[in-house]
Amino acid sequence: MKYRHLVSFVSEEESDLIEGISWNEGFSNLFFEKTVDSGIALHVLLEEGEELPYFLSKMEFSDLGFTEQKDWFEKWKETLVPFELCKSVEVLPLEEEKKVVDPNKIGIIPGMAFGTGLHESTKLAASLLVEAVVRGSRVLDVGCGTGILSAIAAKKGASQIVALDIDEHSVEKTNETARINDVYIDARQSEFLSSVKPEERFDIIVSNMIVELLREFVLDLERFLDEHGTVILSGIYKDKFSEIGNLIEGTFLIESSREDGDWKAIKLRRK
Repeated sequence: MKYRHLVSFVSEEESDLIEGISWNEGFSNLFFEKTVDSGIALHVLLEEGEELPYFLSKMEFSDLGFTEQKDWFEKWKETLVPFELCKSVEVLPLEEEKKVVDPNKIGIIPGMAFGTGLHESTKLAASLLVEAVVRGSRVLDVGCGTGILSAIAAKKGASQIVALDIDEHSVEKTNETARINDVYIDARQSEFLSSVKPEERFDIIVSNMIVELLREFVLDLERFLDEHGTVILSGIYKDKFSEIGNLIEGTFLIESSREDGDWKAIKLRRK
């Protein structure tokens, strides 16, 4: 298969944001290259006829023409090595679907980017989620992307997992991740919370999305949260932490926070 090869130059902050959104949206046909003179080069590979994802659509790219899959597929395969995502969760990157039933291992087909290490915000969300889930938990995953957080919740004992994403591809990817890990996830295409039923309530709501998206729906989470429930928000860039804090202060209390590099995650409860 041929891929259209596009390149753009970005700042370190932009590369962090793009990496976080790409994982959240399940788009992984991109990689970053540090250059001596021009900073960070963002490489994007698109199948013939494929359009840029929405979060890259306003950027200016240079078109390097088409490249054959074989030119970079072998390099991608070399990156498929297991790694620890958080305590008691090991990620097994796969080339193709096969069952992974071990409760402490999550199988996922990451896509053909150069590298499979999940973004810091995903690691933070996973670590808080593992601590919060108990057997029988009802979990809502808003902006599920690849479905990895939903799969973790299922393997750690959650009895109900609803996963939402606006992108149809992400819903399909979440269903693929569910099949690989032999779990059931109720994956729904949804604009933020639009597909949640009015009567549905959850013990844990988790969302790994940047502040610009979180602020669109975070105050509405209270409607679907059990009285003693927990909200986990990740994808918060450190410079935006006060913004999300000011937004939620009338509705939620911050029980704890965690950080990794330039990213933060918080655990909330009702006031």
